[in-house]
Amino acid sequence: MRRSRVMRSGRAVRLEDVDPKTRNRIMAGALVLMFVVVALAAALGK
Repeated sequence: MRRSRVMRSGRAVRLEDVDPKTRNRIMAGALVLMFVVVALAAALGK
């Protein structure tokens, strides 16, 4: 049984340990998700 690389404190793996291409995809996904949340909040706030 293989354990995930999440520590007991609940913190995720540091991004330095991830492949640069994968890290870029994660960061781009996070950025897009933030824009979607802001756009949704702006649309619902009117």
